[in-house]
Amino acid sequence: MMNWDWFSTLSEQQNEIIVKIIELEKEIKAEKNNDEKAKKEEEVENLRKQLPSQNPHLFYHVLAVRGNSSENAFRSTWQKENIQKELETYQIDEILSPSIDISLLPDFSFFIQFNFTLEKPYISRDEQNFYIIDNPIRKDRVFGLPYVAPSSWKGSLRAALWQRGHKAEDDEIRRIFGNERATEEHERLRAGRLHLFPTFFTKKGLEIINPHDRERRVGINPILMECVPKGVSGLFSLLYVPFDLIGKGDEEIRGQVGKDILLIARGLKTMFRECGFGAKTSSGFGIAKSELTDGKLILKVKGMESGKKEDPKCQPPEEAYKKYLNEDGSVKEEFKGSGESGLLSNKEYNEKGQQSGGGSLAEFKKFRRWYDRFGDKWQKELGLKNSSIDWPIWRFENFNELLEITKEIEKSLIPKEDPQ
Repeated sequence: MMNWDWFSTLSEQQNEIIVKIIELEKEIKAEKNNDEKAKKEEEVENLRKQLPSQNPHLFYHVLAVRGNSSENAFRSTWQKENIQKELETYQIDEILSPSIDISLLPDFSFFIQFNFTLEKPYISRDEQNFYIIDNPIRKDRVFGLPYVAPSSWKGSLRAALWQRGHKAEDDEIRRIFGNERATEEHERLRAGRLHLFPTFFTKKGLEIINPHDRERRVGINPILMECVPKGVSGLFSLLYVPFDLIGKGDEEIRGQVGKDILLIARGLKTMFRECGFGAKTSSGFGIAKSELTDGKLILKVKGMESGKKEDPKCQPPEEAYKKYLNEDGSVKEEFKGSGESGLLSNKEYNEKGQQSGGGSLAEFKKFRRWYDRFGDKWQKELGLKNSSIDWPIWRFENFNELLEITKEIEKSLIPKEDPQ
C-alpha cells in the first residue's frame, strides 16, 4: 500500500506540469504560426524532461490516462534522454566480478569464469508495476542494473542440457542441479552441486517487434522491448562444489566429477551458442559469440598439470606499473572501476585516470592485462594474500577450447581400466 500512496502523492505534486503539458499539446495542434509553434514545442519538451527525474514510468501512465497522445511524446523524450546512455557505474567489484578462494572448499570443487559478448540482444521480463516500456528488462532491485539472475542461468543451462537429451530424472542432472521442483519423495530431495552468480550489464537498448496482419501483411502495432544490445559484454561465473561426496571413495569421486565437468562444459556451449538464454530464444535472442576473454577454469585437485593453458609463473610488474599499486600489490582505489579485473574501463580512465597519477591509456591497458594474469600471484609473492592460484588453472579463449580442456580433465580424473 505504501507504494500506491507514494505514487498518488507524486502525481499530485507534479499535477501542474502534467496539466501544462496537455494544454500546450492542444495549443500546438491548433497553432498556425510556425514560430509560435516551435516555441511551444520547445517549452513542452522542457516540461517533459522535468518529469523523468521523479518517476518516468508513473508519469507515462498518468499521461496515458489523462491525455490523448501525451504519453507517446513523453516516452520519446525519455528514450532520447535515457535509453541509449550508458548506465551509471557502481563501485561494486565483488558483485560485478566475483572471486572464489577454492582452497576453502572440498577437494574436486571447480570454478569457471569468462567474459562473453552478445551476438544477439538479450531480453528478459521485469516485475515493475509501472514502467514506460510495456516490456522492461529485468533489473537488480538495489542498483537498477540489467542482469541475468542465478536462477535464470540455472534454468537456461538445464534447458540446454534437456535439448542435448538429458532429462530431469537423470542421476547426473539431479546431482548437478538438485531435485525436480515437483519432487515429494523425501529420499529424492537433494541440493545441487552447482552454484551460479548473477551477470550484470551496463548498457541497455530497445528492440522493436512489429507483428504483421496475416491478410494485409502489414504491421500496425509495433511492440517496444527493452533489451541489452548485441556487442555488450558480461561476466559469467559458475562454481561446482561436490559437498555430498565427502567421505566417499576416491574412485567414485573422480568418476562423478569427471563426468560432471564435461557435461557442464557441453551444456555451456549449447546454451551460449545454440539455445540462447533469457526470453524469446526461439527467435534467436540471447546468443553469445564463440570468442571469450579472460576464460579460466580452476580445479581443486592435487597432482594434476594444467597443460599448455596453465598459468605461467609470476611476472613482476614493470616499473611503470608500480604507480597503480599499493605496497601489498593490490590496486590503488583510484584505479578501480567497472572494467576487466575490477579496474577502470577505458572510458573511466579517460575521464579520471591521468588526473589520478596514471600514465597513458595504452600503458594502463597493458597494466590491466598484466594484473588480470599475475595480480594474485604477485600479491602472494609479497606474502600478503592467500590465493587459490596454488591449484591448476586452465585458460581458454572460446567454448571449443573449454570443451577440449574438460575432456582432458575427465580422462585424467577417471582411472583407465586395465587391459585384460
